[in-house]
Amino acid sequence: MSGGPGAATAPFVPSAARPAVNDPAVVRALDVIHRRYREPLRIETLAREAGVSRTVLGERFVRLLGEPPMRYCGHWRLHVAAEMLASGEHNATAVAFAVGFQSEAAFNRAFKRAFGAPPLRWREQSALSAELPSQKVRHCTARDGTRLAWSAVGSGLPLVKTANWLNHLEFDWQSPLWSHWLKELTREHCLIRYDERGNGMSDWNTPDLSFESFVDDLETVVDAAGVDQFDLFAISQGAPVAVAYSLRHPGRIRRMLLLGGYARGWARRLTGDDLARREAMLVLTRTGWGGDNPAYRQMFTSLYIPDGTPEQLGWYNELQRISTSPSNAERLQRVLSTIDVTAMLPKVTVPTLVLHARNDHVISVSAGRELAAGIPGARFVELDSQNHVLLEHEPAWPRFLSLARDFFAGRE
Repeated sequence: MSGGPGAATAPFVPSAARPAVNDPAVVRALDVIHRRYREPLRIETLAREAGVSRTVLGERFVRLLGEPPMRYCGHWRLHVAAEMLASGEHNATAVAFAVGFQSEAAFNRAFKRAFGAPPLRWREQSALSAELPSQKVRHCTARDGTRLAWSAVGSGLPLVKTANWLNHLEFDWQSPLWSHWLKELTREHCLIRYDERGNGMSDWNTPDLSFESFVDDLETVVDAAGVDQFDLFAISQGAPVAVAYSLRHPGRIRRMLLLGGYARGWARRLTGDDLARREAMLVLTRTGWGGDNPAYRQMFTSLYIPDGTPEQLGWYNELQRISTSPSNAERLQRVLSTIDVTAMLPKVTVPTLVLHARNDHVISVSAGRELAAGIPGARFVELDSQNHVLLEHEPAWPRFLSLARDFFAGRE
């Protein structure tokens, strides 16, 4: 499988993120997959290199990574293919054979399933992200030993963005969903981002997933970045994290912008059928999150970006799969469900702007109103959108930019 028409003459060295795991057998198997992606690897080969049985290796992969070894291997090949395409140095035929496919047609089908668009169309979208500044992912360590991935891109006054559901520093950077955000937020700021513990490029196997640990992580990243004063931007569950951090360090935040946020998690604010439906989503997360069939993840995608293009919908489906394991996805949702910072809101002294999509299907606009009403002097603005993550082609996007720029410049 390593040869074919137009195949690359030397192995491509991918920069895509490796999952952070600490099981020696899984680490050895991952090393084989990451280095020998052009070869026709078999589960027997991986088990032999890992020094455990096929059954044990499979169980550990599913527990730590959310999918069995050979499925991970297939997904890794496609991510290597994506990097090769994005580099612009290889055509689709060469890439197909370089990552171990027997035919370009089979490669095209697999790539479209994973990324929501055929290779050439995906490369066109990826080229748009080339306008972004270069990004270097760094790591710092939280007080409990959890390793956190973060980056700082752009120049100007620091703008710290809290983590939200879900992040992946490298995958987001080539995203048809986040590219317009990243371009604008780095235009006049040094944008500091990080992956929350339990997902993305940060440690998945963390001893603690809790609201307090999320606040600690923001504190750790800000200290690692070495910024004394900054603006704080938070989306979704990042809003209560930002509120709690602002009470710990009120003098470090100039202004705080909260979008699509809440003071109380869904288990604290939903009742009746709404609560029952949300609990049912946890069961579906546990049973279907890590599979090849994106139907389970599509449930979340259609709520977060109902107006998304096919490419954006496919990308968000894939983001969920690669950014965390099924068990972590369930744990994170349970932690987020019980957040309650309503008692903290009256103590906030930082100038605050709260924005919320009027028809948000993930977090009701009433949660945004409650959040703003509890913060002294906060301004609340509804945006004409039903997308939890604002899309570039909708009128709410330029409205958001105008409000954000004026707010950070003190012109509100």
